[in-house]
Amino acid sequence: MRILVCATLLAVAIVAASAQTIAQQKDNKASRREPSAAEMQEMMKKWMEVASPGPAHRFLDQFAGKWDTVTRVWMSRDAKASEGKGTAETRWVMDGRYLIEEASGQMMGMPHNSLLTIGYDNFKKKYVISYIDNMGTAIYTGEGDLDEATKVMTLYGKMDEPMTGEKDKTVRYVIRVTSKDKYIFEAYDLIGTPHEFKGVEVTYTRRQ
Repeated sequence: MRILVCATLLAVAIVAASAQTIAQQKDNKASRREPSAAEMQEMMKKWMEVASPGPAHRFLDQFAGKWDTVTRVWMSRDAKASEGKGTAETRWVMDGRYLIEEASGQMMGMPHNSLLTIGYDNFKKKYVISYIDNMGTAIYTGEGDLDEATKVMTLYGKMDEPMTGEKDKTVRYVIRVTSKDKYIFEAYDLIGTPHEFKGVEVTYTRRQ
């Protein structure tokens, strides 16, 4: 009798689970219905809005051109800065959606080449950057906001520190526009600690 009761309960459970699965499949299928023509039109409108360059991109116009650069690097708060000179060229790509900067020069006495991408994400409503160079294999990224009154852009990202073994520590990038022919890029380390310091500073002076 016990075996019969257990078998009956098991069969009921299986049938109930199957019914629930079928109901969920029907709900999922219903939720995946084809959008109507009006809905498709509205979706396309939203997509075009976030895909098109807007007023926030116009702030980036001033970074386009050819520049002379001076790079200063500090290994700690109390360390003396090493200094190197170089050049950079920044141009619009993807029909005015992103700026690409190609730079070369000296950093800490070594040849240094880098590629920086900067744009504005209309969906997130954030300025975004990505950076690679010949002194590592990581891709650094950041996103943040612009203070239009001071013309200072502040972005935050994550970076690894192979020398200490740290991963995904927060880094802050700051871009300060001082005139139409000069701006400064800064990177800060040990964010949120009493030991926070500026590790990199690149001064751009327009050459053309």
